[in-house]
Amino acid sequence: MLSVKLDNVNIVILSDGNNPRLLNPDFLDRNNIVPKEWKVKDVLVTPPFARVLYDNDVQILLEENKLHVLSRQPDLISWEHELPRVVTSFLEALPQVSYRSVGLNFVFLSDQPKGVEAEQTLISKFLKQGTWLDFRQGMTGTVLEFQYRATQPQMNVKIGVLEKRDSIGTSLEGFIFTVNFHHDFKIDETKQRAEYVNSVGIRRTEFMKFMETLPF
Repeated sequence: MLSVKLDNVNIVILSDGNNPRLLNPDFLDRNNIVPKEWKVKDVLVTPPFARVLYDNDVQILLEENKLHVLSRQPDLISWEHELPRVVTSFLEALPQVSYRSVGLNFVFLSDQPKGVEAEQTLISKFLKQGTWLDFRQGMTGTVLEFQYRATQPQMNVKIGVLEKRDSIGTSLEGFIFTVNFHHDFKIDETKQRAEYVNSVGIRRTEFMKFMETLPF
């Protein structure tokens, strides 16, 4: 199986009636939403959204219709437990908001293969042979999306090759897997929503089982 590393985890709650101006470090601390040992790195509060960033690269972002709790360095924390705790504590602190669907999102990266070899691997392993591969001097790359929507949570996986941009230009890295598990909930399904949020670790395991089926 292809070796991949978890790059980031993001839990998203769709909702109605958020007030972004409520989000600040004092609110999060006063309501025991984040661990006491987390240190604030940056705060931004505007009318359309507010963000609190911690030095462990966990970011809490509140928009009028969404709550995001994102870890950009999941290796620094016990994300399977700490991110759901932040989310569920936040929802409990503001029960008057109409919370709805939940997205459990992951990004995985692979080191190898890289560059053109990675692009050609996707083409050769997943695309059917045909004249379309030779169109306009030949296909140079592809992005694949797998959709599993027969049951909830729905699973969507997008596979491509990561493009890295810097002052010199653009270079191709290894594979990037963008993974989304989406579950719809009614407003009053508070318990079911919380249970699903707490399943984020299980969803990572489910994705790894999916990886075993791919022809890399």
